[in-house]
Order: sequence, then structure tokens, then C-alpha cells
Amino acid sequence: MPEIDEAPQAPKCPMHDSSTHEPGLHSTGRNQVTGFDHLSTGWDNTSLWDAYSTMLAGNAVTYSPQHGGFWTVSHYAQVKQALRDHETFSSASGHRIPMVDGMASIPIDYDPPLHTHYRPLLTRALTPEIVRGLQPWLTTMITEVFDDFHRGGAGDAVAGVALPIPLKVLTKVVGFAPSTVALFRELTENIWRDGTAEAQLSGRAALVAAIDRDIDDHRRRRPGDYLTWLLDAQVDGRPITSDEIHSVLLTLAVAGHETTLNSVSTMLYLLATDLSAQQRLRADPQLAPRYVEEMLRLRTPAQMFARRTTRETELGGTTIPAGAWVLLVNAAANRDHRQFSGANSFDIDRSARGHLGFGWGIHQCVGSALARSELRILLETACRYPPITLTGDPTFTALQAGTHFGLRSLPIGFRPDTSWS
Repeated sequence: MPEIDEAPQAPKCPMHDSSTHEPGLHSTGRNQVTGFDHLSTGWDNTSLWDAYSTMLAGNAVTYSPQHGGFWTVSHYAQVKQALRDHETFSSASGHRIPMVDGMASIPIDYDPPLHTHYRPLLTRALTPEIVRGLQPWLTTMITEVFDDFHRGGAGDAVAGVALPIPLKVLTKVVGFAPSTVALFRELTENIWRDGTAEAQLSGRAALVAAIDRDIDDHRRRRPGDYLTWLLDAQVDGRPITSDEIHSVLLTLAVAGHETTLNSVSTMLYLLATDLSAQQRLRADPQLAPRYVEEMLRLRTPAQMFARRTTRETELGGTTIPAGAWVLLVNAAANRDHRQFSGANSFDIDRSARGHLGFGWGIHQCVGSALARSELRILLETACRYPPITLTGDPTFTALQAGTHFGLRSLPIGFRPDTSWS
């Protein structure tokens, strides 16, 4: 189970005083609470959601003494308020708690004006025109992946469907070689394996070494793709540096496959465990966008991000001092009953409009349009095959890097009886 430690005396940190006893959150009755530890390896598919329910039943802002101390923001209104106020809730110190020197990512770990200069380096790969132009290719590619999975008799949908899709997209959109993207999953997991600074830095170095082979190849061959464009890009009127090239490509490589991997596997999990929802989708595949938005709301793949206050501020009736670390729990906010009625249920008839599955404000996910397309096409494709169902117990990750939540394995089979489809 997640680690539970009593908070030390914190007279400047007003606490929510309740009698809840959920995993990771607990009141001592002395205006102190045990801290939410996002890096605990004990979170699972029950305890994590229970912890969010506990947060949502209490104050919008609480304090955790874990990892040097930080403030946790869980209610929808306050999370969105902080995401919109990038001047007070700065990204320049990093988006993870604790943040390791040398692990900053472009553009998420920067404030304006640098963020303003950096963000176009990524959006250039994912313009609306490019995403629209990718639709036929995405349809063909996802159909081939799903067809291979079906012809193979199904099995682990994480390895067979959820991982191949984003890796193929990275090859197409960025220009990475297939042999390079084949390394991304293992190398990314190595970064977060034991949580130490040494592991993160050595894991990053291994990813850079893999990417450098593609950079060298692009310098020689000069293919007309995004990676070649990036090598010649400018930042604020000057040539881009090697460190900046690495950072941009690492952001695309890690975030570009990890969030889609978790999104695809989670979407398939929801369908495989809810045959009535699956039946409705198969009867009307045009409902696919609703399924996508509701999944992103209910089971947010990238669940939380850190900020640091630039000045003393009040949020949800709590005063947060200047220079404090703040953890914005988007996944909890997306289950706030004050914003979404029946928030813990999967309901495609609700309006999920305004969910924080892709963040909000200047750091909103640059790949959101592409991700929505991938997920929609996946659902439309799945409707052409027999219904899916679980054939064993799925396994879930902990909060990888204190942020990402999804499935490690998802055993799926196809139902032989399709009479209801």
C-alpha cells in the first residue's frame, strides 16, 4: 500500500481536519494529515481512486510533508485556477516533485518568454493541417495493428495494440527510425525504475544516445521530415542548440508514447469490462468521440503536474507561501462532483467539456488533437471486429514518475458470439 507517514509540525500549513482513513491520506486530529505520496509504489487501481475521493471530500488544498514538503490541490475549480495562472504557479522549477537537475523538458519546464519561444518547436510537428493529413495513414496503421492482434488470437493488448500505435506514430510524425522507437519503452521505464536521481540521469543519457544516432543520420541524409526541420530551427532569432534539440526530441519520445500507451490501454480496458458500453458503441461508432472524452476525464492518463509559487497566494481558502512546491492533481479534479455529476462513473451522455485530461492554460498538451484522432480511430476500428472481453486479470502501473497511470498488461480475447453487436 502507499506509504503513510505522519506530518511534522507545520504551523504555517493549515490542514483539513477530518476522520477519513483512505490510503495515503489520514487525519491525526491535530490539524495535521499524513501526506499524499505520489511516488509510492503501492498505488493500484483501487487505492488511487479512493485517495482522490478522500481529497475531494476535504479541503481543496492540503499539505504533504513528503519529498521535502508540497501542497496538493485536488478540487476542479482550484486546479484549473492554478493552471491558468502561470505567473503565480511557475513551471520553471520543473513539473515533477522532486525535480532532478538536468531533467528539464522543453517546453513544459519553462515559463514565458522562453516557453513562448520553445512551444512552437513542438507544435510545428503537430499543426492542425498535419494532423488532418495524417487521418488516412492513422486509419490504415491502426487497422493493421488491430488486425494483427485479432489474427494472433488476441493476448496482451498493452504489448499488442497500445504500445505499437504511438511508436509507429513517432516514426511517421517525427522521423525516428523504427529501431530507435523500439527502445523507447524500456529506456523510459529505466528512467523511473527506482526513482533515484542517478537512475533518471543515466536513463536520460541512454535515451539521448539512442536519439543521437537518428540525429547523425538526419544530418547526413537530410530527409524532408520534422527532425530535419528541427536541426535547422531557430529560437528567439538564434540557431537551436544541441541540448535544446535533445530536450525537444526527448519530450516527444517519452511523453509522445507514454500518454498514448496509457490512453489506448485504458480505453480498451473500459470497453472490455463494460459490455453494455461496448454494445452501444458498436451500434453507433459515431459516438466514439464521446467515449474518448469521458475516458480522458474519468481515468486521466497524465494525472498530476507540479508547479512552484512565485509569490504568496491564496487558493481555496488556504494561503500558500512563496517558493512552495504545489502538486496539481488533474485526475482528482476530473472526478470532482462539483463539476461533473456522478463523477466516478463512466457516462458518455454527460458533457465532459472542460475536463483537464490534457491540462489547461499555456502548458496544455501540444499533442491533444493527434491523441484524440488516434483514440477515435481505434474505437471505430474495434467496432469492425468481434467484441472484446477480459481473459485474465489486468495489471496496473503505480504512478510512474509520480504522473502517469495506466496498465502494464491487459489480457483480452474476442467473443465468438457477436449476435448482439
